[in-house]
Amino acid sequence: MENYNFAKPCSPNVITFILFTLLATKPNITSSCTNSITISTNSTQKINENTPIHSNYFRTYIKTSCNSTTYPSICYKYLSPHASKIKANPMKLCNTSLSLALKAAKRASSIVSKILKMTNLTDNAKVVVKDCLDNVQSSMGQLQDSLAAMGQLDGIDKQFQISNMQTWMSSSITNDQTCSDELDEMNLDATIRDEIRKVVLNAAMVNSNALYFVNNLIY
Repeated sequence: MENYNFAKPCSPNVITFILFTLLATKPNITSSCTNSITISTNSTQKINENTPIHSNYFRTYIKTSCNSTTYPSICYKYLSPHASKIKANPMKLCNTSLSLALKAAKRASSIVSKILKMTNLTDNAKVVVKDCLDNVQSSMGQLQDSLAAMGQLDGIDKQFQISNMQTWMSSSITNDQTCSDELDEMNLDATIRDEIRKVVLNAAMVNSNALYFVNNLIY
């Protein structure tokens, strides 16, 4: 079970290590983004999106897929409500993960934007929050580009599109982490700081899980 604490920012070195590990992971035929996955039940069988089985199997597919991500409990929390749509389709799993990462980034952007409009912020606090908002919005744009590239994977340049997605999504995580790190550089109200950090780091973690699935796409 993964541990994280929103009250303390992750070390940039830790984030760099996580990103390096994710990007260094080589695709393999047992990844969550292959054409099928083996689910242990009363009998062992392979399932895919066309297998006529109960929806519990599809939730098990998601659970098994999430187990290898950086933040498995967050992965399952976000993806399990979409089990009936994802079924056991690896492309739908990746696409849904990326869509949820973008949704989390938009939520973070909305909350930071509202905080920036607060009238009781000091001038220094406004500078920090504005910088954070710029980073979060850049992150959101990179995820939008990644989602657009996801729709181009049927073409002959599939490997090129995946490479772009990996670059954009990694940069998006870095932008979120930069926002979080800068919150400690100024004397920002603890309540505001923690609220911003919570939504921004949540967006980064959802993104990190989506990046894992993209890294393991078979091409």
